[in-house]
Amino acid sequence: MINIKKYVLFFGMFFLLLITSNNCIASNKSSQISLYDVLTKEEQQLFIEEFGKKPVIVEFFSFLCPHCYELYQGFDQKILKNKIPKNVKIIKIHYSKMGQEDGLSTVLGYAWVVAKMLNVQDKIMGPIFDGIHKNQSIHDYNSIKRIFIKKTGITNNMFDAAWNSNIAKILYEKEYDLVEKFGIHLVPDIYINNKYIINLSGLYSNDIENFYQNYINLINKLLKK
Repeated sequence: MINIKKYVLFFGMFFLLLITSNNCIASNKSSQISLYDVLTKEEQQLFIEEFGKKPVIVEFFSFLCPHCYELYQGFDQKILKNKIPKNVKIIKIHYSKMGQEDGLSTVLGYAWVVAKMLNVQDKIMGPIFDGIHKNQSIHDYNSIKRIFIKKTGITNNMFDAAWNSNIAKILYEKEYDLVEKFGIHLVPDIYINNKYIINLSGLYSNDIENFYQNYINLINKLLKK
């Protein structure tokens, strides 16, 4: 059940930060409040070149983003996977340009590509989010490594081998370049079928109490368009 008070506070901050934030906020590419926007033909072509023409959901997020964390907390990822067609691929790309002053964003971006390499994304996403925003237990490489070993069961050597591999470096650079290529400045940013971008603040303002159900319904609607 949704915690309405927490939810109101969360999205109240969304609208407040709409003016003041450059990085961590729901996308607002349209000046009018709507449930989704359509990418330009040029933007669509860029996405198709990268992700192909098969059904896909692409989400840009940051572990440092409190709004990404709130969205993750309030939405059971298994429910999403069970509610959308099985042939739809979900791709999550870390936005590593936030909080670069202390280098933590880069470390978190590396952690995400390592999680992909080891196929432990679902096991590690929640613990990393909690370690940043709830427990304040993640500060650097070593604290991230401890989380991986504790939550995924991989060994110390497995983690080091993946982290120090050339593949990890290449994947990290690719994700960083994709942020540049698609002009991502705001997160969470969610794209459907290389054509549509969900307006989270618009979806919220349309119906706060049924936000998550409407979110699923909108995704399925756009997947069919």
